[in-house]
Amino acid sequence: MTDPAYTHSIDGKKLRELSAPLVNHQHLDVAPANERSALLSGYMKVTELEPGMRLRLADVQDLFGLTTRAELPAGIKIALVVEGSARVKYGQQETELGPTEKSTGLVVVMQSPEKFTRHGRPGGRERTLTLSLTPQWLERRGLGKLLQAQHNHLPQLYPWTPSEKLSLAAWQLFAPTVAERSDPIHHMQLAGFALSLAAESLTEPHTDVHFFDESTAHTGSDLSDRQLARLMSLIDNGLARRATQADLAQQLGMSLSTLQRKFRAKYGEALGQYLRRYYLGIAREALVRDQVSVETAADLAGYTSAPNFATAFRREFGITPRECRSSARRTFISS
Repeated sequence: MTDPAYTHSIDGKKLRELSAPLVNHQHLDVAPANERSALLSGYMKVTELEPGMRLRLADVQDLFGLTTRAELPAGIKIALVVEGSARVKYGQQETELGPTEKSTGLVVVMQSPEKFTRHGRPGGRERTLTLSLTPQWLERRGLGKLLQAQHNHLPQLYPWTPSEKLSLAAWQLFAPTVAERSDPIHHMQLAGFALSLAAESLTEPHTDVHFFDESTAHTGSDLSDRQLARLMSLIDNGLARRATQADLAQQLGMSLSTLQRKFRAKYGEALGQYLRRYYLGIAREALVRDQVSVETAADLAGYTSAPNFATAFRREFGITPRECRSSARRTFISS
């Protein structure tokens, strides 16, 4: 079992493939000729630790001064710069992170999809960790109110500084003997670090916000919240894979139109769109980690036609299922 990781050089195609689970509509500000050569050198890895929780590790050097632009989905991003610096922009708010800057860490709360820009420097080096938490993951953990507590729909940026213990744990993840591992024990190590990172950063005593107060700690007990929580449980447990949206609405005791309306109001996207992305993500993990056939991956994603699956997969991730599996196999063999 392995995760998508690239060492030594990362070209435009590999960078898009690696970023696909985290961003939408990625654009690289680089000349086409340069995009076909290495844009970054070093190491980069994205691991899905739980449904809706992804950890990205990057130990890279920028060869061209690459600027990347993309759309981030709603949720919470927790960034930590271990070495070097990172200049990033969420919406219209720009900040720089790093040991020599004002803060090494940043919590970004987004109620809705938001534009994101990262500005690189030629020859710039950085070691960064980014934890992405979807609204669905937050809801399952009883943290959904963290998004709803924001006063407007603009992204909210909260600088923070990690404890010495967490900083040391972050450094250790970049040790070559650790970073190159992809076994189940390492997956547990990453999951433990991610939970510690989330717990520490979300309870940091910010000067202008307190994530956990009486209004945000309450998880909600009205009927629709319980029904949507049950829906997410059905999806996570695989019990919704073959069900239509009408079937799910019936199981939850509401009409289809009510279910679709309440889902969009709570999560900011259509239920059908979420289900399609969710199951395509499962198929992608199976292609990468288990090297399943394209036909098996199509079945996991709920497609009866492999060509239709390949079209949807490429639209979502920017590569074909076969390219995804082949790239992961080459990475596994080279490591």
